[in-house]
Amino acid sequence: MIKSLRLRLFALVAAITLLVWAGAAIWTGMSARAEVERVLDRRLVEAARMVAALDVATRKTGDAPAPIHYSRDLSCQIWSLDGGLIGRSAGSPDAPLAGGKPGFTERVVGERRWRVFTHVDPDQGIRVMIGDNLAIRERLVRDLLLGLVLPAVAGLIALGVLLWLAVSRGLRPLGRITEAIATRSPESLAPLELEPVPSELSPLVRAMDTLLLELDTARQAERAFVANAAHELQTPLAGLKTQAEVARRASDPSMREHALERIIVSVDRTSCLVRQLLDLAAQERHESRAGTWVSVDEVIATIEQDYRLIAQRSGRQIVTACSRRCPEVALDEYALRLAIGNLVENALLHGAGNVRIECALDTDFELRVIDFGVGIPKEDQSRVRRRFERGRGVGTTGTGLGLPIVQMAIAAAGGILEFRTCQNGFAAVLRFPSPAFRVTAPRGTFSEMAPALSRRSRRRGR
Repeated sequence: MIKSLRLRLFALVAAITLLVWAGAAIWTGMSARAEVERVLDRRLVEAARMVAALDVATRKTGDAPAPIHYSRDLSCQIWSLDGGLIGRSAGSPDAPLAGGKPGFTERVVGERRWRVFTHVDPDQGIRVMIGDNLAIRERLVRDLLLGLVLPAVAGLIALGVLLWLAVSRGLRPLGRITEAIATRSPESLAPLELEPVPSELSPLVRAMDTLLLELDTARQAERAFVANAAHELQTPLAGLKTQAEVARRASDPSMREHALERIIVSVDRTSCLVRQLLDLAAQERHESRAGTWVSVDEVIATIEQDYRLIAQRSGRQIVTACSRRCPEVALDEYALRLAIGNLVENALLHGAGNVRIECALDTDFELRVIDFGVGIPKEDQSRVRRRFERGRGVGTTGTGLGLPIVQMAIAAAGGILEFRTCQNGFAAVLRFPSPAFRVTAPRGTFSEMAPALSRRSRRRGR
């Protein structure tokens, strides 16, 4: 396979040109041969009639027949109707050139092949035969075609050179694009800005400029993410070091105990931040998780078991209020558990009262996590979707990564994160469009499934 675009274009154009020229050459050769045959046959007809007219004139005057001089390529015979030879041209064979019927015939006489026209004149009682040597005729046609082919070959060679130069010149903008990319610094992600660009290459240049812009945006986002992550890690680590120094130097047991408790809080916060950073990185590596179906009720039952102890420590409960027709969602189980778990964790950390999980099935499927706190103010709802952004009043207890993780986890199934104010509470809603969920047979209530899931978790832990 030809890898060079220049060679490929030249080969395609040259092949098409050769095909067209070959067809034209065949048509020209056939037309030229037919035309030569027609002209030479016409010459035979005219020569036969002329000889017949001359013979009539000489016989009327009573003079001896005039000698007939033709080249060896064209032979003439004059026969009487009773079969006697009246006259013939020099070099003409003694045997009749044709059988005697008027019109054209082809015959081999004297090791030569002749095309003969026979003209019969009943009034004069003669039969005139004019023969054309077919070998000479074939040579004439061959010379004519050779005269056409040689200029055509020379023209094809010249056309090939011109085509190569034209293709090379036509591909010169690609060379400019290659040079612009090759001479660019790896740190530069600015658009190429190549003008003018042929219309055929404009989509390529626009696509590359768009890609460079997206790469620049991604790199800036990555730098901001690293900077924010370093800042977020620095705070609990600094507090951890400070509390460790206090615990080491404290002589008062109560002060040492307080410092150790603060160390535990800092470790928990750092652990939560590292866990969420790992979750975020995992979602970025596997953005497309749609295609496998996961049971929503099983995931909710697992979440209820995982966060029950956290809720009990604060004297709260996780209440599930989903019907037995809770559907399956076209999402990876880990991604759905991650999304619901982050919403439940936020509700337990920043909300008030029990946490309620509801399911609503209509045109879309909605999963709602409701707490009875003040919720997120409307002016902050767009901001908290960004990484490391917290709502007002949260303080330093949050990492600002929970909601971005939720959005990224459900994006593969077309899910949308929404915030709503409900009666005496605030709801974080995961809404999935109709192609992303399906309703299956009921699997049982959460209270029925919880013991089985707990036993399954214990078996996995062994």
